[in-house]
Amino acid sequence: MQNSFLFLVFLFITLTSFAQKGLKVYDEKTENGYVIYANNNEYCPVSVEFNFSLKNLKSSKDNQRIFVIPAQAKKFKVLELNIKEKNEAYGFNYNIAYNIGNHFLSENSKSFEYDLPFPTSKSYSIYQGYNGKFSHQNKNALDFDMPIGSKILAVRKGIIIKVVDKYNRSCLTSNCNRYNNFVTVYHEDGTFAEYTHIKYKGSAVKVGQKIEKGELIAYSGNVGWSTGPHLHLEIFTQNIKDRKTLPVKFRIDDGKKSVYLKEGSTYLRDY
Repeated sequence: MQNSFLFLVFLFITLTSFAQKGLKVYDEKTENGYVIYANNNEYCPVSVEFNFSLKNLKSSKDNQRIFVIPAQAKKFKVLELNIKEKNEAYGFNYNIAYNIGNHFLSENSKSFEYDLPFPTSKSYSIYQGYNGKFSHQNKNALDFDMPIGSKILAVRKGIIIKVVDKYNRSCLTSNCNRYNNFVTVYHEDGTFAEYTHIKYKGSAVKVGQKIEKGELIAYSGNVGWSTGPHLHLEIFTQNIKDRKTLPVKFRIDDGKKSVYLKEGSTYLRDY
């Protein structure tokens, strides 16, 4: 007689702003056991880590635990759980951790040259650069000294995966991160750009929208953990547990030269 024990799913959500209900994992019973499927409602890939407890079942993926679910995938087959001994009881339970991005992405995108995030003929200074002492320790992030309401342009083409512009307060302590307004963009090489501290109701885009480089995406502000009006910009990759920020070059002046932007320097966009 075949008996399957109680099937439980415990969702362990990673501690980032992207842990949301964009992913659904479910199973279907078959003659040979079960098939595990996933629906990804995000506009970027999602990586999922499974921790299984199996009884008389074997995974078709052996010991593989981490899987990448493509953007907007529906009924994506993750793996099969096949019965080992047909005449014995079988069953399973598991928990998962998941996050946006391709967990297995290699660092191959640092050579891309990014546009400056503001309009032609404008110039802004970097008041905190990569590994800045105030809040960028061990982080490749840039703070552009921008007045409230300045136009923020996309540094690269991509698709909008997250928009938050509902907050209208700021303070000087790190716990005010929860009030950050931001726009997150997914790029075709698997990297992301995040534009933070945009003004209240300052987004010019919506989730799922495709954008070109140089397109208006938001207006700068002074919201969240902020000491004054500015744009905080990060280019990063994301695995299940960690965000890895990347130092990248930007096209400056007439666009023929690309450099790593330095703290204290002012840069002109003339292209």
